[in-house]
Amino acid sequence: MIQMMTAYTEEVDEVDDALAEIFGQIDIGALRKNSVGLITCHFDFTDSGLITALCGRLPFDVIGMTTMASANRHGSGMYALSLTVLTSDEVFFETAATAPLAGGGCHGEIAAAYSRAREKLPGPPVMALGFFPYVNTVSGAAMVSSLDSVSGGVPIWGSLATNITVDFEKCRAFHNGGREPNILALLLIHGPVEPDFFLVSIPRQKIRDNRGIITSASGCVIQKINGMPALAYFEKMGVTIKEASIVTPLMVYYEGAVEPVALGAYMVNDDGSLVCGGETPPGTTIAVGEITPEGIISTAEECIGRALGSGKKNGALLLPCVTRYLTLAPNQNSEMERVAEMIGDSMPYMLGYSGGEVCPVRDESGTWRNRFHNYTFSACVL
Repeated sequence: MIQMMTAYTEEVDEVDDALAEIFGQIDIGALRKNSVGLITCHFDFTDSGLITALCGRLPFDVIGMTTMASANRHGSGMYALSLTVLTSDEVFFETAATAPLAGGGCHGEIAAAYSRAREKLPGPPVMALGFFPYVNTVSGAAMVSSLDSVSGGVPIWGSLATNITVDFEKCRAFHNGGREPNILALLLIHGPVEPDFFLVSIPRQKIRDNRGIITSASGCVIQKINGMPALAYFEKMGVTIKEASIVTPLMVYYEGAVEPVALGAYMVNDDGSLVCGGETPPGTTIAVGEITPEGIISTAEECIGRALGSGKKNGALLLPCVTRYLTLAPNQNSEMERVAEMIGDSMPYMLGYSGGEVCPVRDESGTWRNRFHNYTFSACVL
């Protein structure tokens, strides 16, 4: 069994005051034999020295990432740090970090980090949790694909780092207080725990009925749909696709999948092809969705409802897409507030906004398949 504890602070500048606040909420004396920490925080916490000081005080490994806003039962906000502690006598936790990732070295570095963590476990991992860097030379989908390959398909849950800006330098993952840029921070979990994964993106009524077939693609690039250049296909449908648009989710129906995966269009190429957040293999069908404030709240409610209905009470790890936070302006905190209302005291939870969600989805046979997502609200319930 895993127990979960959380702490929260908005004190950035006074490190000693922040540490006192955090350790006033975490009972270090109640730790079990094995423990690990997860942090989501505003970027300023990595510069102030608090992350380094906090990790130096904690008697276990920590992985974390910068985010646009964080929440747990102690509070919620943009200029915040949330610490989650997982502790157990029967479940084992091992962490590792890659060297800084670049396009050519992505797979080798991820494989090496996975091996370092895996060899310390007494048995095979039941899941992996990754905080991925936001870099312009390696896509999130490529990093997830590499980790999926080296792990043999172990369920992977996690997020790309994000922040209040889109500055690559200020969106980082970290491991044990280190400040190296562009690293992937990894946690492997082994033992008697059966995590459940829940994912909701766009309400069904906000997805157009007509679907096209991706007839030509390479990795995350959609070249043609129904034999037409991707951009021309959407223009024919009366849909405007703009580079880095946050208002037009592309709903991708992978072969054998029960539900679609929502992806964003990151770039429009001169030839009319689209660079998307995740892989889009030929033969996949695609539709257009719409993201609205009402849809964001309803899908958050749906995902939390599923999580609460699972019967698991040890803790919930929650990663909604940062686009949801932005779309809710000027009421950005309303999703976090609704989550707090629904969960109440039923179980501990952590929430951090994600630059790209990594969450398994079941295929028609019931097997978990690791996928990269945009626009979604993802949950891992322990």
